[in-house]
Amino acid sequence: MKITSVNVYTVDRAGNDYGSPSQPRPSRGDRPAGVGSPQLRMPHAMAVFPEFRGGAPGWKGHHPNGYGYAPFVVEIETDSGHRGFVVNHGGGLLACEVIDGFFRPLVEGKNPFDTNLIWEQMYRSQMLWGQGGTAYMAMSAIDLALWDLKGKLLEKPVYDLIGGRTCDALPCYVTTFEPVMQHMADKGFCGVKIQVTHGPADPDGIEQVEQLTARARDLFAPNLPLRLECFMGWDDQFTVAAAQRVRRYEVEWIEDPILADASTSRYRRLRRSIRPIQLAVGNLMWGEQRFHSLIEEGGADVIQPELQWSGGLTSALRIAAMCRGRGLKVIPHWSGVYSYHFTMAQTEAPYAEYVAHLGDRTKVLAKGHAIIGEPAPVDGHVMLSDEPGFGIHLNRDVIQPYEPCNVD
Repeated sequence: MKITSVNVYTVDRAGNDYGSPSQPRPSRGDRPAGVGSPQLRMPHAMAVFPEFRGGAPGWKGHHPNGYGYAPFVVEIETDSGHRGFVVNHGGGLLACEVIDGFFRPLVEGKNPFDTNLIWEQMYRSQMLWGQGGTAYMAMSAIDLALWDLKGKLLEKPVYDLIGGRTCDALPCYVTTFEPVMQHMADKGFCGVKIQVTHGPADPDGIEQVEQLTARARDLFAPNLPLRLECFMGWDDQFTVAAAQRVRRYEVEWIEDPILADASTSRYRRLRRSIRPIQLAVGNLMWGEQRFHSLIEEGGADVIQPELQWSGGLTSALRIAAMCRGRGLKVIPHWSGVYSYHFTMAQTEAPYAEYVAHLGDRTKVLAKGHAIIGEPAPVDGHVMLSDEPGFGIHLNRDVIQPYEPCNVD
């Protein structure tokens, strides 16, 4: 059996689950930015600069060329007529060009079960021009599409291919936002994570973080784990000071407070400085090599690979194996069927993340634009079907074949 084609599609961005360029954008620095509703302010790495407090250029899918969180589709077909696909968020047109121009020849003609070989060849081929970012988003997409294809060929759900079920219903914690977080307080989730809205660029940043944490603690049950998501919008000094202020609210972890490419020794110092609050990291880290030093040298308490960015399921399985040896939890970043299948099969992953980012963010919803059939949590738990692959279907009405860039 051989792979005969790697097909790449763009997604109609009007109404998609990751934001549309037609949505309102901030016109001044004090107006919030984010995916969807303009009243929500999001953390980001550029927020340490006062002029970018309200939003960062090219982030969250708003770039006119479709970078940031812009989705795309990869569909892989074999000579038997079987197909596997992924709807990947992040990279947009850039990732499409990488796949079409660089990775396609490495995949077509291969046996679809040779995922380790395909992954390794993609990894080595991008060393000169990639080593992160869009290259890994593209690699992740191909890898996840291959796992979907393997499940369909074997007529098994992906979680059965990587160890089977560890529970009947997968518990989830919820990530929510300050203006709407009260709507998630009674949905049955096993924990809550709040997107912080202030940082070092704010004169009263520490006070604002404490006030947000206090409001969240009042809303949610006293014994419910509470976490803070910073998305690289803080620095070391601010993180330590904020941790001291919110400690009394029994915050379980602070997530991604500093830049993802910080040294392991810096992460280790920061981890020790904020104890007993834990340090959770991994979003925007590329490949298991980056996670290896972080895990082996004590740089974090909670490891959070983003399956659609960090190298796909193949890379996530390697990261989970390393975490097992160190007794660390691996909690995939972001919600969705790909992380749900991974989490279902891993004893090192006791629960999954659900990000309440759809619609007006007041209801628990599943993605429903390019993906058909993704489960949403009910009473804080996800039920995965036994359908082959990832158990979802592609909405072909909202996708278009990618048109390669013409370079003279």
